[in-house]
Amino acid sequence: MLLIYNPVMPVQHPTADFCIEIDFQRGSDSPSRVFRAMSALIDTFQSIDRQLVQSVDVKIEPVLILEDIEAGSLRAWLRNTLQAIDDEALKKMDWKPAVGRYLVRAKYILIDFTRSNTTISDRKQLIELGKQLFSAAQETEARLIPAYAPVPQIEIAKSLKLLKEATSALSRNDSAKYITPADEVSFNLQFDFSPEAIEELLTRETISNEQAMILKVKKPDYLGDSMWDFRFENRTIQAKILDSNWVNRFQNREVEVRPGDAIKAKINVSVRYG
Repeated sequence: MLLIYNPVMPVQHPTADFCIEIDFQRGSDSPSRVFRAMSALIDTFQSIDRQLVQSVDVKIEPVLILEDIEAGSLRAWLRNTLQAIDDEALKKMDWKPAVGRYLVRAKYILIDFTRSNTTISDRKQLIELGKQLFSAAQETEARLIPAYAPVPQIEIAKSLKLLKEATSALSRNDSAKYITPADEVSFNLQFDFSPEAIEELLTRETISNEQAMILKVKKPDYLGDSMWDFRFENRTIQAKILDSNWVNRFQNREVEVRPGDAIKAKINVSVRYG
């Protein structure tokens, strides 16, 4: 018996480098969520590209060009264009196709990580992701001297956070996919992590000390279950007041504090080093 196998190949477009596909539940409410998610993903990819391209050269500016929009499952076909200030560090050859392929591949690596994981629980995950991205940058061979820069772990975490936030508008019956000429990968809409957890993972040492400070009140916590907003040296600081007796007096209007007032308090300051 003769068996003919027809593998499913990624959908192609004559001029685009990649495609974002969102498959949505027909007849569902909140239809704008699909377009919000598409817009957020395009903005996210533009932001991620700016960070990724610095591994090759900080003078390269990536720009996304919209090539086509398709209905059915909503598809946006996009193309990378690259601009650079004249830089002797780049080879005289046409380096743009190689760097463009790197950006397409690097985004695939990040999305594939979310497909295989539901969260980030170990610093080793970011280290391994960094190695894969660094290897992809080296493969461009765009520099005369192969001095490629690794993507900082904190920037990798930020990129994953942007991907999570971009797809947050989609419902559990929706799906999103990243399609390239060589492959395709689905977004994991269940992928999630807290910024606080990442900060803990990237912290090697924490130094804490207590000091007296005078803080200007920007926004009090009238309910007693959230944070106060203070101003200090032209920046906003969020803090919770732990003196429960003072908080009770404030809520009972025995102590009057309004926005614009200043309070003197003992502050616990923690500085984290990665």
